[in-house]
Amino acid sequence: MAHHNPHAALPVPYVTKLGEPIKAGQTLSIKGNFNSDANRVEVNLLEGAAQIDPGQAALHLNLRFDEKKIVMNSFVSGAWGKEERESLPYKPGDPFELRIRINFLQIKGDCTLDTVHWGGRFYQIPWETAFPDGHLKAGQRITLYGIPKGERWNLDLLGKGGDILFHFNPRFKEKHIVRNSCKGGVWNKEEREGPFPFEKERGFNLTIENEPYSIQLFVNDERVGTFAHRTENPDHDYIGMRVDGNIEVTNIDF
Repeated sequence: MAHHNPHAALPVPYVTKLGEPIKAGQTLSIKGNFNSDANRVEVNLLEGAAQIDPGQAALHLNLRFDEKKIVMNSFVSGAWGKEERESLPYKPGDPFELRIRINFLQIKGDCTLDTVHWGGRFYQIPWETAFPDGHLKAGQRITLYGIPKGERWNLDLLGKGGDILFHFNPRFKEKHIVRNSCKGGVWNKEEREGPFPFEKERGFNLTIENEPYSIQLFVNDERVGTFAHRTENPDHDYIGMRVDGNIEVTNIDF
């Protein structure tokens, strides 16, 4: 898994060697901003060399603002393949996040870069795990990367005895994020206030921070809510998590 400092801009053109092949279920995530005078931006997944020629491009992604098109192609054995074209959903100046076994990654053109991340695995839904240290301690965070695929999904922080100490449940028909807890099989009072930043089939990242008095919630780095702890010892009681529902999970960072 490769991470680059999200607080420092990366150079463009940007080239990095991937330490190992990208495996099934892993995702490459690129975040940045298109320049206000952007004309074209390329993302190339390369093999054999850090340039398209003399290397090969398993994927050549060319965002053409002058044509308002995304052009996709490959360059193999010294020849370009057949182009595929789609409408370009961005305009100059927009922030962007692109989620896409290649040896090199190359990005060049009229943009600035904030982060480049690749990693992850295949997550079979429902997916459940204990926390690496046995607990989600005060000051620790979880970041989930995913794509909503239907009307509902949920992330639960689990306690002992099957209790759900925190239930995070975006509901598309209602346009609400429902937060709650369930102890001894009994659901408690729901909380629904706050924005609804999710879109079906659009990738997002959700960060959950365990603070001394509450859980802080961020979607795409914007705060969406706070949930006061409903357990006596929040530094110890959160022992695992579960993800279920209509969602494709691409990565989870602890």
